[in-house]
Amino acid sequence: MVFDILKIGICNKFDDGSQAHFKRLMELYEVKFVEFNTQIEMLESLSDGVIDLVGTSGISAFELGFSANKKPDGFEISVFLPRRDPTLIMVSKDNLEHLPRKAKIFTKSKLTGLQLKRFRTDFEILNESDFQLNNLSHSELIGKLDELCDDCNLDAYIIERSEWNEFKKKGRRRSLGMQIGNTPSRQRFIPPPLRGFSVLISRSGFPSSIFEDLDDSQARICFDVESRLYLEIDSEELVGINASIRRISTISKTLSEEGGLTLDILDEKLLNLERFDDSLKDVDQMVEVIIETLDDTGKITYSLEKKYLVGDDEFRILKIFLEEWQKILDLTQR
Repeated sequence: MVFDILKIGICNKFDDGSQAHFKRLMELYEVKFVEFNTQIEMLESLSDGVIDLVGTSGISAFELGFSANKKPDGFEISVFLPRRDPTLIMVSKDNLEHLPRKAKIFTKSKLTGLQLKRFRTDFEILNESDFQLNNLSHSELIGKLDELCDDCNLDAYIIERSEWNEFKKKGRRRSLGMQIGNTPSRQRFIPPPLRGFSVLISRSGFPSSIFEDLDDSQARICFDVESRLYLEIDSEELVGINASIRRISTISKTLSEEGGLTLDILDEKLLNLERFDDSLKDVDQMVEVIIETLDDTGKITYSLEKKYLVGDDEFRILKIFLEEWQKILDLTQR
């Protein structure tokens, strides 16, 4: 089957860094990128046959109605590109633990602000309204934040990694990661949900095998998990969710560093599973799901984690996950 050059719609405004991701990974394919002002315009043009595909971020796809078990009539997500790193970046001269007392830190996310207060209660968390920055574009905002740091009106600012890659790319930065380490500065910062995904939306029946070399099954699993949880949880911007697929050996190493009984429980579970199913002896990866929120002071964290094998009954596991999460919130009267 021979195809003409495929037209892919992308948004002309920043979309979680997905545009650069598409252009980089699809440079060897016969495609043409067409820019649109809004996601709705792209979907309408796809419906009318003006373009062949919509290239967008996981966040935008979710806002258009795509999730683990839902999609707009006549459309589907045909391809998931490998996921980009969804973690946050802190731009500053010093590490988090070495920032001065009562350091002024800018972040647009209330969740991230509370996570920072959890680390050190003396931090002063600031947002757009504190500097009258509400109407700036991403690039203008980051430029202004650099000026505020240079003038000593800020000690640090937090941006998403996709924003750093798109607008910054140089300067002193620190990753705010998701795994707890042995040093005081390695505190957990679970990012907002659905960051780092790049997806191709098509009309139903589109031959997605055209891009089978790009399609990433792990990204698809993680999107399904995060989108389902986010759809079911009414927490607005105050919830961090991350699903990832990690090697069992890496998970065991992390649990060993953190200490406690969790590693023994994991080892016992895997051993029991292998006794009943010989095929599980070759399984070396698990899906890890983490969700957290904080109280209004940042002093109390509510979190839940689960790890399960890729071949497990995901629907049942996530149903239990949601039930347990609701019980946590009910017990704490949130």
